[in-house]
Amino acid sequence: MSRVVVDPDRVMSLMKTAAAEIVLPRFQSLQEGEVNEKDGGELVTIADIETEKWLTARLPDLLPGSIVVGEEAVFADKSVFARLAGDDPVWIIDPIDGTWNFANGRPTFAVMVSLVSRGEVVGGWIYEPVNGTTVMGSRGDGVLFDGAPVRLSEGDHQGDIAGTAARHLFARAEQRPDVIADVYRPNCAGHEYVLILSGERAFSAYTKLLPWDHVAGSFLVTEAGGHSALLDGGQYDFANPDGNLLTAESSEMWHNICAIIDHEGA
Repeated sequence: MSRVVVDPDRVMSLMKTAAAEIVLPRFQSLQEGEVNEKDGGELVTIADIETEKWLTARLPDLLPGSIVVGEEAVFADKSVFARLAGDDPVWIIDPIDGTWNFANGRPTFAVMVSLVSRGEVVGGWIYEPVNGTTVMGSRGDGVLFDGAPVRLSEGDHQGDIAGTAARHLFARAEQRPDVIADVYRPNCAGHEYVLILSGERAFSAYTKLLPWDHVAGSFLVTEAGGHSALLDGGQYDFANPDGNLLTAESSEMWHNICAIIDHEGA
């Protein structure tokens, strides 16, 4: 396929502007009626909805012919999800990843955007508005963490292994303290991918694979030299997000953790 090219700095600039104008003014300042509950108990705030609308109106201008799939748009109309299987380049938006934290006045949340085309991830962006952390990368061009290149490699991990694991994978990881010193429950997927890229955590393992939560982060880790795949070794299909996804700082770490938490594959 022909290479899809966008200016990554312009994407991050839009994310920063949306956060400055919409997200941060409402952080710890949400009013009655500005937080609601979706199906399954997940929260949505007025900032989620307005940020997604703002980005949806502007991101396609960076790539003519591109379309958008946003978390809140899919919640409102499930048919929007089918755009991921089409031929047009698609921007995937998570306007506020970690909405529970945001709604409860906690600073761990992120704005996430990814760009996909015909089954391939083209780019990923994560912005943490409170601490200002930026991570972005384009396929074949590497990853920038706060403007500096980051490269993960085999054998880089120092000290005790720590990671994030969801649901039954948490219990499996917790049973091997001889290998995994600390295992944490998911708190904000975007932040946990940032922690892998910063070297603070070695892996994350998820059982719910919605694309706005995982496409940007898993792509950025792999583009930086890490490894991300389903526990059965298959590729994460964001258009049909089934299975359990393990992302790790290296291929060696991925196989070590997979051997612990993949009971079906054992």
